[in-house]
Amino acid sequence: MGKVVNFHLPADDVERAATFYREVFGWEFVPFPNSPRPYLVYEPADQNGAGVPAAITLRHEMIKAPVPTIEVDDIDQSMTAIAIKGGQQARVEDIPGLGRFGYAIDSEGNVIALLQREASPRPEGA
Repeated sequence: MGKVVNFHLPADDVERAATFYREVFGWEFVPFPNSPRPYLVYEPADQNGAGVPAAITLRHEMIKAPVPTIEVDDIDQSMTAIAIKGGQQARVEDIPGLGRFGYAIDSEGNVIALLQREASPRPEGA
């Protein structure tokens, strides 16, 4: 079952946006390691349900408003279901250290993001 794991805040200037959210709400954004594009992340200090992680990414033709990221077990299967149920699927890309990621459009024209996390490495001897 999919769950919302973060939301994206599109920005024309990611550093300016990070400063805004830090100064207004106290959110500290840091660059995501090895990201192929400007991508800053915020992880709430209290993981007991008080807040949802956020990311600031460059605004582009698809991302014009905040976008929820939904974690799925199988991104290819989810993209196929989106298309069958009246949505539109988009390209999926591999992000080292994170997993497989892609945007889609739901049946109402809303942009959503999907994330299939990388499998955790198996311990030796397992």
